[in-house]
Amino acid sequence: MTLGERIALARKQAGLSQEQLGEKLGVSRQAVSKWESSQTNPDVAYVAQICRLLELSSDWLLLGEEGAWSAAPERCPGCQGIVSGLDQYCPSCGRSLRGSYAILLQAPKPHSYPPIDDLIRLSKSGIFPQGSPLSSPLTRAEAKALLSSAPQVLARGLTKEQLASAWNATIYPNCFLFFQDNGKEDDPEILVGYPRVNPEDLVLTKPREPMSFGMVVLAVIVGIVGGIFLLSIL
Repeated sequence: MTLGERIALARKQAGLSQEQLGEKLGVSRQAVSKWESSQTNPDVAYVAQICRLLELSSDWLLLGEEGAWSAAPERCPGCQGIVSGLDQYCPSCGRSLRGSYAILLQAPKPHSYPPIDDLIRLSKSGIFPQGSPLSSPLTRAEAKALLSSAPQVLARGLTKEQLASAWNATIYPNCFLFFQDNGKEDDPEILVGYPRVNPEDLVLTKPREPMSFGMVVLAVIVGIVGGIFLLSIL
């Protein structure tokens, strides 16, 4: 089965005519007809739109992989909107779908200090998306209740910058586990066993600010004085 034949099959399964599919994609009926008859191939952007619109797996639409037809559509780890494997950003909320990260809260070890203040500080950082238990400031009682529910996923779909900010805001980071977000697994008990990310490897260094005019002048003067001194002793 060709790409065009799979587009035609998915369209018919969705109960859409060529004209209706074209209207939803912003193309003409003739364009859809040419795709389905394999006279032309749709651009990657249209393939991604078709996957989202008809709730298809991009693996099935592009490659015809068996079993992918009935697979659940991919969803954004943030807003849970339907996305395509070709999307770099969620078309609904703009979240990056490449290189995103997840944070898991685990219960502190016996006799160790509970990270109550860390949770309160993180909840006030403003870096956590809607749906996260840290998306709004927590009271001390709320932070204790959250800790008592550990292990629990605190956030999904974080950028590298957000992950580094979260790491820098924690004093007791051993209670927080960091993962590459696969956008699929939600069970915290399973996530605990997943390979982890070391946030120290992701911490972004602040770019060096350019020297002011005064500092440049001072550096030139110091250089001249140093040169004269060296010449005087040679």
